[in-house]
Amino acid sequence: MNRTSKRARPLAKDGKPGKFRVSLDMVSINSLIYLAVLVAALGGALWFTAFGTIRGVPVSVVLKFLSDDTARNAYFSGHKQQLHDRLDRMGIEEEVKAFYRPKIQDEAELDRYIHQLLYNITGYLGIAYEVNAKGVLAPKNIQDPAFEQWFQLAYRVGIVTGSREEAGVQYVISPDGDVFTYKQISSLFPLDTLKMMINQK
Repeated sequence: MNRTSKRARPLAKDGKPGKFRVSLDMVSINSLIYLAVLVAALGGALWFTAFGTIRGVPVSVVLKFLSDDTARNAYFSGHKQQLHDRLDRMGIEEEVKAFYRPKIQDEAELDRYIHQLLYNITGYLGIAYEVNAKGVLAPKNIQDPAFEQWFQLAYRVGIVTGSREEAGVQYVISPDGDVFTYKQISSLFPLDTLKMMINQK
């Protein structure tokens, strides 16, 4: 009587037939695919946080704003001045400027762009700017042509936070709220000094 010999199935390490090895391999492949998708998602999230924007504001700045109770409450309550003061203390404007500075190297245009951005979102109008009927910001007319250049540098250093003109005299406002004439404060911090202070940052 002829007998047909059957080759035994290869056994896995656990002694079970080899068909289970295929299942284990499939599980490993699925795990690798899941891991790859997870890494890609995390990488995309990290990229978006570092380089993405929401309504023109860097995502990192938005997250910083949302984590601050005072800023968040001021925004949703419509307290523009309180919101501006809080964002200023948080250094939000400088962070947004640092984000856009590689793209907008002219400091005066960068300042106008950032103020326009913040105005569109918060409704706060910087003291050095005026807005037309279309909602576009422009620097206020200044009699001294050197003042704008000096003011932008002084603002970047942190010496002044605003300015105003009264009876043809230009005044600047310090972070503490003190008011000085432009002539007085610029004699203490001339352009060369401001540029040196910026380079040392």
